[in-house]
Amino acid sequence: MTKTAETDDRGRIVIPHEIRERHGTRYRIVELADRVELIPLQDDPIAGLRDAVGDAFEGRSVAEIKRDARDAAREDTVAEFGESRE
Repeated sequence: MTKTAETDDRGRIVIPHEIRERHGTRYRIVELADRVELIPLQDDPIAGLRDAVGDAFEGRSVAEIKRDARDAAREDTVAEFGESRE
């Protein structure tokens, strides 16, 4: 489905009823180099994440996923900038 929308004088866009019915009323606005996209958000962001990545996190708690993400970010930082000297 393709629809055209315009902003009003306050910068608001009305999302057509049929799209809201299908995708909900909450969206993440993503600005890309050549366009802006609206990504529907689920009421439960963790469920949305699990839907997006399939079973990659199956059987893992949110705490485990966060810990692994922090560890990976730390490793990437150390690899790029070296160890921190506090």
